Amino acid sequence: MPIYEYECSACGNVFERVMKVGEEKPECPDCGADRPRRRVAAFRTNAWSSFLDRMEKRVSPEKFK
Repeated sequence: MPIYEYECSACGNVFERVMKVGEEKPECPDCGADRPRRRVAAFRTNAWSSFLDRMEKRVSPEKFK
């Protein structure tokens, strides 16, 4: 289940929730306001660095011996 980050438009509280896809937006835990705004959260992966490492091994295998 993904982690969503929300910001309350009433009090400005920022909070996270683990939610099922399609589940209704939660209430603010501080003030109880309905339908907080979902924030854009960073998504990190090491896929690009793994790809670059594999390519480097193919181009310069002597570096990885």
